[in-house]
Order: sequence, then structure tokens, then C-alpha cells
Amino acid sequence: MTVARRNVAIAGVAATALLAAGCGPTLIARSQTPEQAPVSMQVLPALDRKAPVNQPIVVVAEDGSLADVTVKGPKGLLKGSYNPERDTWTSKAKVLDFGAKYAVEATATNASGAPTTIDRTIKTVNPKTLVQISSVSVADDVTVGVGMPVRVTFDAPVKNKKAVEEQLQVKTSTPVTGAWNWESDTVVVFRPKKYWPANTTIEVVMPLRGVKTGPGAYGSENRDVTYQTGDSMVSIYDANKHVLKVKKNGKVIRTFPATSGKAGFETRSGVKVISEKLDFVVMDAATGGTSESDPEYYRLDVNWAMRITNSGEFVHAAPWSVGSQGYSNVSHGCVGLSTDNAYWLFQNSRVGDVIDVRNTGRPQDLGNGITEWNESWKDWLKGSKTGPVQTESITPSA
Repeated sequence: MTVARRNVAIAGVAATALLAAGCGPTLIARSQTPEQAPVSMQVLPALDRKAPVNQPIVVVAEDGSLADVTVKGPKGLLKGSYNPERDTWTSKAKVLDFGAKYAVEATATNASGAPTTIDRTIKTVNPKTLVQISSVSVADDVTVGVGMPVRVTFDAPVKNKKAVEEQLQVKTSTPVTGAWNWESDTVVVFRPKKYWPANTTIEVVMPLRGVKTGPGAYGSENRDVTYQTGDSMVSIYDANKHVLKVKKNGKVIRTFPATSGKAGFETRSGVKVISEKLDFVVMDAATGGTSESDPEYYRLDVNWAMRITNSGEFVHAAPWSVGSQGYSNVSHGCVGLSTDNAYWLFQNSRVGDVIDVRNTGRPQDLGNGITEWNESWKDWLKGSKTGPVQTESITPSA
């Protein structure tokens, strides 16, 4: 069900519930024939002031038929349609304007044909703050590795985290169990319990316009992102064996001799994700605080480099250490390969692929790169306001 259709369904259910319970204003006015029973009508949103904007305008005739509905908003008349029974009218616009007035006039007739007309003015909420989605970690129509989580960043703090999280949806062509996790007041991340399935279409639906994110603050927009995962590429580096094994869809397809950080510069052990690919980069130890007078200072031209931490760990070509690859760890924290092996891995990897580093004695620090997989599922769920969900199944596009 699309967001727009879901809003209509919600509005219809709400209208029925209000009528059945007798709560909210039942509007009856200007009966043309007092001898006949007038038609009772309900208008949603039910609030006359500070009405929500994330639902359409709906007019319901409880015990009659709608003859005419006119709704005038800040941009003129709103288009709408009647249901087959003609007892419900729903605006085509599923999202209203902030701080706007909508004049509703509706006429319905009872079984005898006697008309009843109502007039109603709806004033929508006028936010003090509009909260925008400043970034989403994955763009439309890209292909990423199976380790890429969905990171949604807001431009202002979100206080009503549960309300926002309840609106966020993840759909996949291969259903998975996953959960959102609030890493801060401005960042929420979705990941499956394990990596994404290979070659899967993923749709992230973010219908946040009009959702109250905090006191006086509301989401400003709706956004959707659809992308895909490629083959599962998981490379495992064992610092004790000095070997990098490359698995494609669960099967080892290459084994490379490698080296990693020496004593005092150990590579961090943990599940890392490729966040950037650079065919050439100058690596300067000064960026990490090493003085040029320090014996450990270096400045190197590096090819086929794939970033795996924000602090500067890469998997890259290291022709100067070929003699140590497969035998000892001699780098300043990166995983080094021969030029040919680094080129092959670079050509066969994409952003979002997994590099799993083991047995270095130095744990991966959370937040230093794409590190979400280093949290246990139990710990991950502690940061969720709605708990685990099964993704809704979608049909991948042709």
C-alpha cells in the first residue's frame, strides 16, 4: 500500500470511528425541509485549529448521499473524488499546506431527497520549526554492497523519535528482519540482523511531512529512495595468518597474501564497510599527527585504495611491502596488497562491501566509519523505539 493510499485508509477508518463513537463535531446545518431528518456529516481533519497536514480532507455523510462538496484552499479549489456509494469524498491532495485555511462546504441528501448543507473552516498547524532530511546514505538507482546500512540524517534534533520511526518504512524484494537505531538526536540508521541479501531491491519510504518531531517542530517533506545490492562480497583478513580471503556469495574465490598494522599501529579488528574508492591518493602521516621529523613519518603515492575507517585505514596497493605480505604485519594500520592483487580487489569491489578484520588485538571503535555491524543485535535493538520489523516485500523493477 502506498503512503497516499494508506493515509486515505486511515482517514476513512478514523471517520467511521468518530461517527460510531459520537465524538468530534457532527455537523448539521440549514436543513431545507425541517419535517425530514437532516443528514449528519463529518469532516476530517476533525480539528478546526492546528489541524494536521499529513492526511487528506475527507467528508463523510453518515446517513445520506453527498450531492456536492467544495473545498477551497490557499491555492484555489481542491480536486477530490467520491466513493462508489457516494457517502465519502476525499481530496486528491493527500498532504495539506502548513498554516493554511481550508473552507469546506458540503451538501448531502437523505432518503427522501431533503438536502442538508454544512460549512466548515479548517486551519492547519503552523510550525515554529520545519525539520528536513539533510541526507540519506544511499542515493536513488545505485548499486551498493550488502554491508551498507540506511542512514537518515536530519537538520535539527528529533525529540519524538518514536513518532518519526513509526513512519519510516523499508521494503525489499527479499524480505529481511531489521530495525532502526537512533545513533543521535539527528541520525537514525536501519540495518538487517545480518547483511542485506545479495542482488536485492531496497526501497526506503520516509513520509515525514507533518509528523510532529518535537515541541513546535514538524517534518517538512516526504522522500523515497530506491536502490539495489550487488553480489555479496565479504573479504576476511586474518592478521595472524596474514591472508585476505575474498568471498563472493558465500564462496571463497580469491586468497591474497597481505599485511596490516605493526605493533603500535595495529589495524582495528572488526566488521568494516568500504565507504570510498580512490584509484590514486597521497597518504601523508602528518594528517594523523605524525611530525615530519618522526622516524614513522611517511608520504606515499598510493593506488587502488578503498577506505574502511574515517581515521585513515584503507585496503590498498603496497608494492613496497610485498616481501612481508603473507608473513608479517608492517604497515601503519592499512591492509596492504601487491599492486596486481589490490587492482583486482578494487575492480571487483564496490562501496558497501564488507572487509572483516580479525586477530589484531585492537578493537574497532564505533562511529569510526561504517561500524554498525560491530554491535550485537541485542545492543542494536536498544537504540530502536519500535523494535525489529519484517520488511514488506516488493517486486524488483525490470
